Amino acid sequence: MKKNMAFPIRFWATILAGLLLYQFSTAAEAGGCKYEKKINLTLDLSNSESLAINALAGDLEINGVENSKEAIIKGHVCVSKEAWLEASGIETHAGKNARIDVVLPEQDSGWSFSMNQHKYLDLKISVPSDIALEVRDSSGDVSMEHVGPVDIKDSSGGIDIEYSAGPVIVRDSSGEIEIVHVKGDVIIESDSSGSIEIDDVQGNAIVKKDSSGEIVFDRITGDAIVEQDSSGSISAHDVGGDFRVERDGSGSINSSNIKGEIDIPSDK
Repeated sequence: MKKNMAFPIRFWATILAGLLLYQFSTAAEAGGCKYEKKINLTLDLSNSESLAINALAGDLEINGVENSKEAIIKGHVCVSKEAWLEASGIETHAGKNARIDVVLPEQDSGWSFSMNQHKYLDLKISVPSDIALEVRDSSGDVSMEHVGPVDIKDSSGGIDIEYSAGPVIVRDSSGEIEIVHVKGDVIIESDSSGSIEIDDVQGNAIVKKDSSGEIVFDRITGDAIVEQDSSGSISAHDVGGDFRVERDGSGSINSSNIKGEIDIPSDK
């Protein structure tokens, strides 16, 4: 009986190993670019008060430049089908409320690596450091440096903002959020999952609604406030105003060097 069972066990072990190897190899191939192209564009912003950037799948990097009057756009398109290459690109619109739009085929599907299919567009954009930004992103990491006011809505991927004139307003579904060096208020309207770190803010730092993940306030000149948190620890250090947690589900709360009042749930 043992001899008869040995073959099936070896057989299925071999099949399983082959499937895992196939899955790994196709995923690795999908990570590269079967078809790709570079995009280089310039958008005149001399008469613009704001700039909307509508990104889709792919990483987004925005850098502010002092005394600039234009956006310099560098894109990298990566797709698995040749027909998708021509359909992928960037559209720009000048004027008072300027706009940069990423265009991808079947853009509602976002990232797609199943069956060795992929399509995304990585963006690097330099903008005037004082222009107001409205950013919409579906997937991929977002990073910004030396920018003006920011309003960002992101579905998935990390958000990293350093040196903003403020205010900074964020609506996020998933991914870590790190916001550092802001000359104005920081408001997290909503966040579903991922840690939130807010550091060196010359204004108030407010998290209105957070589902899960750690929240850290550090070096806030105004108030540090959490209006609603479901789970995850909350900490505040070196706050010039009040530290307040209005509603909290689970997780520890700790603070140090708070110059204003501390108001947290009584069971914490």
